[in-house]
Amino acid sequence: MSAQIHTLLFDLGGVVVDYRGPERLAALSNGRLSLAEAHEALSITPALHEFERGELSPLAFAEHAVTGWGLDVTPGDFIADFETWPERFLPGARETIEALGGQYRLACFSNINIPHWRQAEALGVAPLFDHALLSHEIGARKPETHAYEKVIAALGGDASGIVFFDDIEANAAAARRAGMQAYVVTPNEGVRGALESAGVA
Repeated sequence: MSAQIHTLLFDLGGVVVDYRGPERLAALSNGRLSLAEAHEALSITPALHEFERGELSPLAFAEHAVTGWGLDVTPGDFIADFETWPERFLPGARETIEALGGQYRLACFSNINIPHWRQAEALGVAPLFDHALLSHEIGARKPETHAYEKVIAALGGDASGIVFFDDIEANAAAARRAGMQAYVVTPNEGVRGALESAGVA
């Protein structure tokens, strides 16, 4: 890997953590939403995007979610279930990232909200990284251009010295437009395979 690289930047859900949002939302809908419909709902719902930018409180988001998705649960019960959607580390992800410590500066950049970050901290995600760039704290989310600008400014140095790993091509493409190197993490190869593609031993 080029000596100019100073930071490895990781998305969380689908890269480091096994996020079961579509499955859990479909289950909460009692059959009203298929898995594909639940996945789409989580991709396009404005209230969730606002929540991930820190513009809504957990309760306000829960009220939107219960009403908008037609769920037969209270907002309080929904947000309690929602917090557990990041379930566990993906196989090998923690060990792979831990092995990079001391060789590169490590950071995460995630579209995430207060309950999901709390769960990620409970799983032990935070100690893996030197910096955590979280959408609900920076007020912007991927693939918004200004989200990447904020991350680059926070990390410092040349953007080309940042290598970003995400499970969504649109997010990786936006990182490349911002001047980073970026690779897509696939379910089959996982984060280790993406690191190998990037030339990281």
